Amino acid sequence: MKSVRSSLWLVLIALATVAFAQSDGQKSFDKMKSLAGDWEGSVTMTPPMPEMDNGKPVRISMRITSRGNAIVHEMQEAGTVLDATKYDHPVTMFYLDSDRLRASSDFLR
Repeated sequence: MKSVRSSLWLVLIALATVAFAQSDGQKSFDKMKSLAGDWEGSVTMTPPMPEMDNGKPVRISMRITSRGNAIVHEMQEAGTVLDATKYDHPVTMFYLDSDRLRASSDFLR
């Protein structure tokens, strides 16, 4: 019985260590989640994007989706409506792949 108790104790210590040892990717992802919301300000793009003039106000929306497993980042010129036939705006998805933070963006293609 004593060996079962000591084995159980070792298993509990190992589980606690795994639970509290977050990867750098997970920590970064959790910090990014705290930025969820709508933001507005001016942005300078390098290289400049034809759809957005440097220094003009932009609206950035960050929202958590997929049951907390992804972050959607959208950027558009402030004051414009979301109309894909008239305006183009970049969309980026951030997610964890094992312990690595990944980004997939439509304007990087």
